[in-house]
Amino acid sequence: MYAHPDDAVPNSRFSNPNEDGAPRVFLAVDRQGDWLNVLLPIRPNGTTGWIRRNDVRLTVDPYSVTVRLRDHRVTVLRGTATVLQQPIGVGSRSTRTPTGLYYITELLRPPDPAGFYGPYAFGISGYSDVLDSFGGGPGIVGIHGTDDLGSLGHDVSHGCIRMSNNAITTLASLLPLGTPVSIKP
Repeated sequence: MYAHPDDAVPNSRFSNPNEDGAPRVFLAVDRQGDWLNVLLPIRPNGTTGWIRRNDVRLTVDPYSVTVRLRDHRVTVLRGTATVLQQPIGVGSRSTRTPTGLYYITELLRPPDPAGFYGPYAFGISGYSDVLDSFGGGPGIVGIHGTDDLGSLGHDVSHGCIRMSNNAITTLASLLPLGTPVSIKP
C-alpha cells in the first residue's frame, strides 16, 4: 500500500488472506493511470491508500448496501433494483454506528446460529468511533443477525447493525466481499 502513486516504496502491507482467513478485498474509490485509490480496513475510518492496478484482480459488484440510521432501515440494491429492505437495530446513543462509506471485508458464520450474532455476520471496513475493542476484537462494525426482533427499529447495539436472522441469511447468499456499504445519518 502506498500513500501516493509516485512513492517509491510502500508505507504498509496487508496480509492475504486476512487475519480471519477471508480473502483480502478493498473497495476502489478512484483510479489514476495504473494506480487505484482504495478504502482501507483500518482506523481512522475513511483512510485510503494506493495500490498498483496490476497487483490486484478487479471485479464488478452489482450490489450496494445503504443503511439509514434515523430510519432504522437497510436497503440492498442490485443496480437500481431493490433486492431487500428491512428494519434494523443500530448503535445506541453512547455507542453510535459510525457514518461513512465502507465495504464488506468478510462473512463469518458464528458457531451458534441461535446466538447473539445470529447465523451470519458481515465484517465491514469501519470501526467504532468510541470503542477501541469489543468482544475480544478491535471494535470493528458488523452487520449481523438477531432473533430479538424487538430490537429492530431501535438504537440498541454497541455500533453494529442488527437485522433479522432471515434477512442476514438472504444477504449471506447474495453479497460478495467488497460490496459497498454506505451508512447515512
